[in-house]
Amino acid sequence: MLKNIGIIAWAGCLMVLAYQGIYWMLYASWPSITLFDAYRTIGFDTVSFIQSMPLEMATKIVYLCFTTELPIFLWCIGAFFFAFEFAIQIFTKK
Repeated sequence: MLKNIGIIAWAGCLMVLAYQGIYWMLYASWPSITLFDAYRTIGFDTVSFIQSMPLEMATKIVYLCFTTELPIFLWCIGAFFFAFEFAIQIFTKK
């Protein structure tokens, strides 16, 4: 299950990179797609989510969403799920 989620995350990373590559070939400009752009596209209401947090945590989350590129985030999530699946396989093997 976790391995499948990792594969989906890496496929999403490749799709975003392919989109950015095609955009760059057509318009000679590399589009920056951050987590905040992705959240805004899917309709995630970040304002109400952040208002319910302490100021320090909200500041860190806003900074992370504005500065992290979506493909890097997806790649890291995929790597995390693969590593977690590997750890489960090692520790549950009898």
